[in-house]
Amino acid sequence: MITHVFDTSAILAHYFHEPGAELVNELLADNSAEVGIPAIELLELKRQLNRTLPDATEAQRAFRLYADELIAPIPVTREIVARALLLIERMGDQLSPSEAILAATAQHEGAILVHRTAPLAVLPANVLRQCALPLGR
Repeated sequence: MITHVFDTSAILAHYFHEPGAELVNELLADNSAEVGIPAIELLELKRQLNRTLPDATEAQRAFRLYADELIAPIPVTREIVARALLLIERMGDQLSPSEAILAATAQHEGAILVHRTAPLAVLPANVLRQCALPLGR
């Protein structure tokens, strides 16, 4: 069972040792924590690593480490999309479709969303359990 859903921002904070990296590291090392990411977010992770790292081999190695070993991809189902649409309706223009998918995935899994994305922090606690990491970069 997935206990935590990571946003790409949490993974990048961990990789680059930015604010919040310690908490992400604790979750990844905790045998009782099951960490996932919406599968579609893997595209964003790969794009960000390719854009940020000058060495393509290191970007690929880092992507494989997170995508294949540390974090479980979660399929984006119709139910998750329906939840995301409800969140967008509720929050208006405050959430992008990608942010709504993240939040809806965490809701669907009954998990805590771990991120450092300001728009997600506006979601009330009765809508989404979350852990907002310190903003960085």
